[in-house]
Amino acid sequence: MHQRLFLATFTAAAVLVNVACPKPRKTETPVKENVVKKVDPPKPKSAAETFLEECRATLAKAQGLLPQVKAADAPRTVEGTLLPYNQLLIHMRQSGARAGLIAEVHPDADVRDAARTCEQEVNQFGTALQLDRGLYDAIAAVDVTAADPATQRFVALTLRDFRNAGVDRDEATRTRLQQIDEEITKLGQEFAKALAEDVRAIEIDDVAKLAGMPQDWIDGHKPGADGKIRVTTDYPDYTPFMTYADDDALRRELYVANRSRGNSDKYKNAEVLQQVLALRAEKAMLLDKAHWADFITADKMMKSGKNAAEFIDRVHKLAKKRAEKDHAELLKQLKKHDKKAKVAQDWQRQWLEAQVKKDKYAVDSQRVRAYFPFAQVLQGLLDITSEIYDIQYVPVSDADAGSWHEDVQSFDVMRGATKLGRVHLDMHPRDGKYKHAAQFPINPGIAGVMSPEGALVCNFPKPGPDGPGLMEHDDVVTMFHEFGHLMHEILGGQTQAWLTQAGVATEWDFVEAPSQMFEEWAWSHETLSRFAKHHETGEVIPADLVAQMRKADKFGLGIQTVQQMFYAAISLGFHTADPEKLDMLAEVKRLQKKYTSFPYVEGTTFHTSFGHLMGYSAMYYTYMWSLVIAKDLLTPFEKKGLMNTEVTYAYRDKILAPGGSKDAAVLVKDFLGRDFSFKAFEAFLTK
Repeated sequence: MHQRLFLATFTAAAVLVNVACPKPRKTETPVKENVVKKVDPPKPKSAAETFLEECRATLAKAQGLLPQVKAADAPRTVEGTLLPYNQLLIHMRQSGARAGLIAEVHPDADVRDAARTCEQEVNQFGTALQLDRGLYDAIAAVDVTAADPATQRFVALTLRDFRNAGVDRDEATRTRLQQIDEEITKLGQEFAKALAEDVRAIEIDDVAKLAGMPQDWIDGHKPGADGKIRVTTDYPDYTPFMTYADDDALRRELYVANRSRGNSDKYKNAEVLQQVLALRAEKAMLLDKAHWADFITADKMMKSGKNAAEFIDRVHKLAKKRAEKDHAELLKQLKKHDKKAKVAQDWQRQWLEAQVKKDKYAVDSQRVRAYFPFAQVLQGLLDITSEIYDIQYVPVSDADAGSWHEDVQSFDVMRGATKLGRVHLDMHPRDGKYKHAAQFPINPGIAGVMSPEGALVCNFPKPGPDGPGLMEHDDVVTMFHEFGHLMHEILGGQTQAWLTQAGVATEWDFVEAPSQMFEEWAWSHETLSRFAKHHETGEVIPADLVAQMRKADKFGLGIQTVQQMFYAAISLGFHTADPEKLDMLAEVKRLQKKYTSFPYVEGTTFHTSFGHLMGYSAMYYTYMWSLVIAKDLLTPFEKKGLMNTEVTYAYRDKILAPGGSKDAAVLVKDFLGRDFSFKAFEAFLTK
């Protein structure tokens, strides 16, 4: 394992010593005795103070290296300039990554706020670095013509990123760019905090209104002291309720609550987002880009906002007919319950899809979920990745893990006697925690320096006295998806010498490809049969049921695809429009009508709850772009199967292990033996 981000804090103890003073002589003028006053021991530091001190100490290590890197008399060599700069980046990333994670997961709100404070300070330092002309000149002066390719790539990417940040602009422009980045950081934190805290709920006063819900879910939702049953917008409540609840009015109520998060008297995400869009547009203008979309995609696989728009339209055209057919099927199903219905609504989609799959494809979602108790799924996932990547998971005790909550499970990832890294699994919802599913880096992996560490943060049902935590199959797919990110983080941090090449530090619009690809392991009977067993009978999930699940999954694929393009169009469109003229809600309505078959639902403000607008900004297209690549990456498995280690090891070594040491397109070509194409994706979408 690499060095843990836990810096010991030593507090000097105050020691009181009583000194006996001699009595004064009678002939002498008495003097007052020195009175030793009792001093209260120092007040123990709070958890928030301790975290902030430790986070700042790591950042201080980075700050302390800057003068050494920039020193005028320093030799401009790899050893004298690049190595200390790389170490500076490591410390900065350690403090920033840890702060970013803790801000989203810690159960103590004060600690979360302290983490946000440190995150702001790290970002301020990082922005200042990118705009430091003296630092840029120092790195540019290093002669790497005789260096190895990895070092040459490190310098080339580093200098490119400096120029993209505006280091070559005049002082006034650099000052404003730094101000913009600092403001965006704070606003982004405010947006994310609102989504973590703004958990909405509906209250139901009659258990009969839960008709259609699985019994284990009902058992876990007993009425409170006031006799009300509370159903929240957290995933373990929201997804099953929208899928199974027969009460249409209640589903609509919960849908509106979920789609209006971040918009209330307390939370003002619309205003925050408007400010962020304006700042991003200003930054793009200062850097001679037409808009933010062009700026943020320039160093990605997509290269421009125009290319992203064309990709979105290309996929939408491919999926449109299938989506219309899917919607007609949903409407047909709805008419069985409401003969006067003229359109299927978005809050009805999941419920209707479950009905169609049950009636047309003989797939009963409630039957399926019985095969997926949480603990079995997790163990199956660990077993599968152990086999296909030749790794083992060794549990880490709480005392050594340094985790932030009792729910977190920690493992050292081993290959024989060699520790490759450490993973933390924070899998269940709680107040104040990140509400979606994501993989968070903690420490970078750099050979000879430290091994990688990452965390999986999800919101799956928790096993307990009321049941085994049965998962929807969609949840299982999500777990595999996010674990694909985690494997990329761990396996990609083993061989490279430079931080910019470790882990998933490759083009942003490629990083979803390994996770999109790994979803396939959650769909194959070859892999599901290893762990998908009925929680009561122990029966292995039948092969014919999995086959039917696959067929049923193709239903709704059109709707799902155009829905993703709707989200991608919001992400891109918000960042190409003039912020001063952009009516965000009106644009959401327009794009929803253009890309989907579902009418806008009054009372919803999707953009205020769309967290990807902060991290991904204009690049939500990444998910579908990565899926195109992922479908192609799966083609070598078609003949030999998903568990064939000849193929899985090749994938591990040529896609995951190199991290960012090569351009993504080159990695894919190394594995496939050719350039990637759209052919596999088009077949998936149209057949």
